[in-house]
Amino acid sequence: MNEKSREYAMDLLVSMVVAYRAEKENRLQEEIWSEFRRSQTYENLLNPDTGLWMNGPDYISDEYDLELARGTKA
Repeated sequence: MNEKSREYAMDLLVSMVVAYRAEKENRLQEEIWSEFRRSQTYENLLNPDTGLWMNGPDYISDEYDLELARGTKA
């Protein structure tokens, strides 16, 4: 996959995770986005070397839940 396609996939996944969590938590997407973008999960998603971007939004959201449970949110 070329870099442009990978970046598009990453951006799309962020949007999907934020929308999913906003609906699940009955919160505004802006609130979720503000929190998510400061997370290690977000950093890992944008780093192509982690491979997290190759997973679906539910998996990524679950990873974020695990991060929050560990208390490692930035």
